[in-house]
Amino acid sequence: MDVFTSVGILILSMLILAFLMLTPGVFANFFHYASGKYYRAKADRFSIFFILGAETMVVLSFFFIAIIVMIIPPPFLNLENNLTSWISTSIFVAVSLSILLFYFRKKPGSKLFISRNTAKNLLDQPKFIKTPSDAFVFGFITKIPELPFTIPIYFTSALVISNLTTSPLLYASIIILYALVSILPLFILYYAFRSHLNLASYIKLRSKNKTFLRFFLSSLYFLIAMLIITFWITNK
Repeated sequence: MDVFTSVGILILSMLILAFLMLTPGVFANFFHYASGKYYRAKADRFSIFFILGAETMVVLSFFFIAIIVMIIPPPFLNLENNLTSWISTSIFVAVSLSILLFYFRKKPGSKLFISRNTAKNLLDQPKFIKTPSDAFVFGFITKIPELPFTIPIYFTSALVISNLTTSPLLYASIIILYALVSILPLFILYYAFRSHLNLASYIKLRSKNKTFLRFFLSSLYFLIAMLIITFWITNK
């Protein structure tokens, strides 16, 4: 696989992480509640710790998968292994279809794939957050339900990075970049809420654009699958 294709897969993967909607939705509700209950400095501090928690989850998830990729011997898990390539392709096609069909519920509004109990717990949790560490843990756990959508991203990206470089420093830098991209929507929401946006407007905006988001995310997964087929399998 050439460098441009590898970079293309990494960019598509970062876009997916940036446009997944669960953590931003939870953060919007959390910030709305914190802003109404606490004075501004405290609400801001809780929000920053929430974002740090979400970022930490991304870094740890990617890091552990990268360790697995580096530990498993190359003949079994690398870009030249047809089995690995086909499994990756199948997973990305399956996730693409899942995003298209199940990521947003079919009912009006912008409710996501998570169960009603999970959604209720995530919406109610801000009432019990009393300290910055609580906010950190809350941000951390909001990334967990989307792991079925993000683990394939981390796994394939780890394979691509291993193909590009063996430098631990560069590897770590790319992982941090992924984490920063994934929390960028949270910072955008934070400043939007501070300037003009409110929770009702955000929910309305997300509902209005859910069809676009569903097809956009699905297309990104499908494009990665096509790149794997074209440059990992066909051109061997």
